[in-house]
Amino acid sequence: MIKKLVVVVFFIGAVMFILAPGYSEDTASSDESMAISADEEMLPSEEGVGEGVVTGEVTALDASSGSISVKGADGAEKAFSVIDGETILWKGIEDIKLSDIKKGDNAEVGYYTNDAGKLVASWVDVVIPEQPASAGVPAATAPVMTDEE
Repeated sequence: MIKKLVVVVFFIGAVMFILAPGYSEDTASSDESMAISADEEMLPSEEGVGEGVVTGEVTALDASSGSISVKGADGAEKAFSVIDGETILWKGIEDIKLSDIKKGDNAEVGYYTNDAGKLVASWVDVVIPEQPASAGVPAATAPVMTDEE
């Protein structure tokens, strides 16, 4: 009888040992998903608010008031506040100022909605158009390896 009890306790312990790490991961991930759901519920449900990224043409720009408007691929135009010292501005790898951006430039804007419901640009990346390869200049080729080498 005692042998059977020891064997049953051993198997229960082994099962607990194997399942416990999996259970704790499921619990942690469900807690994280619950936290994400709670955050999502706090965001306004209107379209265009919350946070996101818009890529499109710069349609308006006012360096003195710190604002930029971008018309996205869906045709919707969004206006963003640009906060000096907070919003990161760059073109390629070069840091720029708001006054360096021109109307008609293509830009990608990462944004969030502040407490007052205004869209604020976290960062603005002016897209550099790709340069076509020069005509008549052969592309670099890798050396050809032969069996003799």
